[in-house]
Amino acid sequence: MVTHGLSRMKITDLRATTVTVPLEAPLRHANGCHWGRFVRTIVEVETDEGLIGLGEMGGGGESAEAAFNALKSYLVGHDPARLEELRFLIANPTASLYNNRTQMLAAIEFACLDILGQKWGVPVSEILGGRLRERVPFASYLFFRYPNSRDGKGEVRTVEQLVESARALKKQAGAHTAFKELSYTHQREHVEAIQGAKKPETRQRRIEKALAMLKSRAATRTG
Repeated sequence: MVTHGLSRMKITDLRATTVTVPLEAPLRHANGCHWGRFVRTIVEVETDEGLIGLGEMGGGGESAEAAFNALKSYLVGHDPARLEELRFLIANPTASLYNNRTQMLAAIEFACLDILGQKWGVPVSEILGGRLRERVPFASYLFFRYPNSRDGKGEVRTVEQLVESARALKKQAGAHTAFKELSYTHQREHVEAIQGAKKPETRQRRIEKALAMLKSRAATRTG
C-alpha cells in the first residue's frame, strides 16, 4: 500500500509513562485545595523507520499505562498516516459511548501527527490545513495559593499578592516578546555572541546575560 506517494510506515511499539509535575504551592479554588501536582501520561509511538512521536493525556498511573499497553496489539503494524482508520480501531464512535478511549485516541493521534511531521519535513499545522497566524496570545490562570509546606513560599492570599503574582508571571514569560521587539541587528548580535562562544560555560553565561536583559525590558514594559 502507498500513502500519498510515500512508502508505508508501520508502528512497531507503543509506550506510556506517567509523569508528575509538582506545584510551587497548593492551589485554592471553588472545589477546595489542589493536591499539589499535575499528573500526565506521556505517550511514545515508534515506527519501523526509527521515528518516535510524542503525545500526552491528562491523568495517569498504573491503570492508564495498562490501558495504553492493552492497545498495542491494535496498533503494531498500522500505518500512522491512516488516522481515520486509527480512530475506528481505538475509539469506534458507537462502542466508545461506553468507555474512555477518546482521550487515549487523542494522545496517540497527536503522536502519529508528530511522526508524519518528521517524515514529511513539515510542521503539523501544514498537515492539518495550514496555519492562520504566526503567533498566538498566551494566557495563564491565576490562583490564590496556600504557602509551600516545606519552605513557606508561594502564598497568595490577598488581592495585592495576586496582582504581584500576575506581574511576576508576565515578566517571566515576556522575554520572547522582548526579543522579537529588538531590531534585526540587535537580535543577530545576541545570537552570534551565543553561538560564537568557545566554551560551554561562556555560552551559558551569555545566555543568562541576554535573558536578564530581555526580562528587564519586559519588566519595564509591564511595570
